[in-house]
Amino acid sequence: MKSLGRAVASGAVWMVALKLIERSIGFVSTVILARLLVPADFGLVAMSMALFAILEVIGSFGFDQALIRQRSNDPAQFNTAWTLTVCHGIFSATVLLLVAGPAAAFFKDPRLESIVQVLALAAFVQGFENIGIVLYRKELQFRKDFAFFLGKKLLAFAVTVSLAFWLRSYWALVAGIVVSRTAGVVLSYLVNSYRPRISFAATGDLFRFSRWILLNGLLDYTRGRSPDFILGRFASAGTLGVFRISSELASLPTSELMYPVMRAAYPGYSKVAHDRLALKRAFLSVQGMVITLTLPAGIGIALLADPIVRVLLGPNWLAAVPIVQVLALHGALRVFRLTNNAVFNVLGAPYWNTAFSAIETITIAPVFGWLIYSGVSLDVAVWAYLAASSIVVPFAVMVMSRYLRLSFGDRLATMWRPVLGCTTMAVALILLGDTTAIPTDARSSITVLAIFIPVGACVYFVTIIGSWWLAGRPVGPETRALDLLSRSIEKLTSLQWKRSGY
Repeated sequence: MKSLGRAVASGAVWMVALKLIERSIGFVSTVILARLLVPADFGLVAMSMALFAILEVIGSFGFDQALIRQRSNDPAQFNTAWTLTVCHGIFSATVLLLVAGPAAAFFKDPRLESIVQVLALAAFVQGFENIGIVLYRKELQFRKDFAFFLGKKLLAFAVTVSLAFWLRSYWALVAGIVVSRTAGVVLSYLVNSYRPRISFAATGDLFRFSRWILLNGLLDYTRGRSPDFILGRFASAGTLGVFRISSELASLPTSELMYPVMRAAYPGYSKVAHDRLALKRAFLSVQGMVITLTLPAGIGIALLADPIVRVLLGPNWLAAVPIVQVLALHGALRVFRLTNNAVFNVLGAPYWNTAFSAIETITIAPVFGWLIYSGVSLDVAVWAYLAASSIVVPFAVMVMSRYLRLSFGDRLATMWRPVLGCTTMAVALILLGDTTAIPTDARSSITVLAIFIPVGACVYFVTIIGSWWLAGRPVGPETRALDLLSRSIEKLTSLQWKRSGY
């Protein structure tokens, strides 16, 4: 169990490192593109990606999770998963070519037709990605997974930014999407020796597990992408662009910190799924790590949304500030549900994820659509997202507690230190804000962030470590972090001794 915990912790470090590097690249890209392009450009591409994404979701059968969940590496299952993915890529490309014209008419923008036609090429190419990449996660080879995804991101970044300087057009964003998908396919065969073959032998086995993953993906799509259709139809491309960029900034705690940890944790959960007590311990350990990382990030983004937007995006994007604040709180709260998904999947109960996604979707999509159609401003309509999380999270916590026999004390032991740390951090930043002038330009905003971020981080860190020490230093995220830090220092010290000849 200790070796598994270390493997998961090490994998989480690699995945978080990848996301931090990827997000750093993304930040630079976003800042550059926001200065070169206008909100309407982002909104136009978001409309096109709404169509592209629904086809991606239709093909999101969760084959990778099904393959990781299996104890053996059956070539028939890997080959079947690849074959079905290729078929889906061909299907998606065909559908995009057929709907390009009607989509342009629906959104009342003729430019969409050519964009959707180009995205059809990306859909076709992406279907051929080497399924052997899944073996990296299944065998806990996270360094190779790290290198693969980082390579894709660097190539897409270089192409998108270069074209943005040259074209000053939304075509730079479209080209970045195509290059990212194409690079993923090419790299997947260069870095992995597995060579898939056409086969449908294991279709039934894969779909028995994956049907719930597909349904859950469709619901998540409806929840996440329905605003693109609603805003694109009843508002404007500029409003949609503001919403998309706001969502990207606000989702940092979940997409950039939580998902990498969960990506590393899922194979570990699969290995102990037969032992409910071991799975319980692993879940509490991972959830503690995720909450410790994501909760302060979400609260911090909500508190510092104004200077963050001014520095990263510029004055043309100030309408994003209130939206970022609400969506950041939504993302921080939603973490308490999303950390359950992997456990439900390894236990063969993915239908619970589907049920919770359905509740969120039913809450968000109709309410958000009615508000926008009625002429309510976007900064008010986004509160539907926070309301959905507030409804779903308690039910998700209750069901997971029954599955793993988690007591209130188990939950409290995992959450109280991060919650206390965030509360202390928020109070400190609010009090500091009362003595600091509100930023009105990028330069003063940089100064505010340079002061507030270190102060908030220090207050949170001191509170976490202090409360952990007073609690008797229980095993938790702090223990894992100190263990990794200690081993890193030992390696560096050993390397220095070797270089000095001792």
